[in-house]
Amino acid sequence: MDRQCPSLKRDGNRCSGRVPEGKYYCWFHDPEHEGKRRRIASRAGKGNRARLSKNLHARLDELIEQVVGGELEPYPGSVAGQLVRTKLALMEYERKLKETQELEDRLEELEPVLA
Repeated sequence: MDRQCPSLKRDGNRCSGRVPEGKYYCWFHDPEHEGKRRRIASRAGKGNRARLSKNLHARLDELIEQVVGGELEPYPGSVAGQLVRTKLALMEYERKLKETQELEDRLEELEPVLA
């Protein structure tokens, strides 16, 4: 019979995960699966970023062609370019934020070990 995982979540509440027969922790807290959890987390959302990057490239190519071809005035083209740069800056900010959160999470896991 499965039992509840004894681990605590980041918010201090007890994990609600179920522990399989013969194990002490749920899959999410079992040290045996730490490497696999990190690999999964490191790949999370990367497909969306690649797709967004490809879309931004295509849009920029369209804008360049329109400005050079005279279909779009330079000023609106310039504003569109600024908006694309803003979007890229936001993506970089989100990447750094996620990376910082992952480092903080890893540090939280290590602090009890070091104490």
